[in-house]
Amino acid sequence: MKHLTQISGRRQAASSQSPPILLGPNVDLREQLVNDGTIGPITAVSLPEAVITRLRGIMLDIDPRILAVQLIGKVANQHPTRFYENVLGQWLQRHPVLTKAQVRCSGTGLHVLLLLDTPIEIATETERQRWALIVKIIQRCLPSDPDAPGITAMTRPIGSINGKNGSKVTMIAPGQPVTAAELLALFMEMHGTPVRTVTRILFGQDRITPCPICHKEGTSLGVLDRSAKCYGACGTVKLSQIFDLFYAPRAKARE
Repeated sequence: MKHLTQISGRRQAASSQSPPILLGPNVDLREQLVNDGTIGPITAVSLPEAVITRLRGIMLDIDPRILAVQLIGKVANQHPTRFYENVLGQWLQRHPVLTKAQVRCSGTGLHVLLLLDTPIEIATETERQRWALIVKIIQRCLPSDPDAPGITAMTRPIGSINGKNGSKVTMIAPGQPVTAAELLALFMEMHGTPVRTVTRILFGQDRITPCPICHKEGTSLGVLDRSAKCYGACGTVKLSQIFDLFYAPRAKARE
């Protein structure tokens, strides 16, 4: 599974210039996806992995600003709701588990939440490490923020205010609860057939013409379980190369 975590460096960080931080009782709140699901200031509800005893959901943090404009479009890159309408919604509909995700607009990006119908009880350190790994692998089925936390990730509660830009957190798609069995099935897909799973979600097919890596006329990319093959100039294509297509170069953030 090593290649699942080798997401390339072609990623763009958020702009360093932000409006003044807002203050207020409903500003910059966080909602736990573990233990009791408590809502409050980040300093009050943030938990280290070692004390997590219950998993309530998984978050995939999708930031359009770090994605490649040429693939998702300029409007989608700048407006989270347009990104959902034009891009993310299509990705989610291509997988039976992801289509159940609740989607929240966090102010600048989108939180894709796979919320469990029944919380998963975690009684031992071995179970905790196992579910921490499962969460990380599931987060890699989409071009989510590679710097986002895994099992300790928190969402922003609906109706709260993002203090960085003053935007209200809204729900874009209500979603449906998922079962632990569904999460495990998605994990097993990513473990056994990572390239096929990701490519079907992002492209909706097993053969892409022309090859999206080299773009040469007459080429195509045939998708296998753990790799892909360009029938042209690229040869064997790894999962990291497919994700590279969707991330903007990180260097752009310094310009």
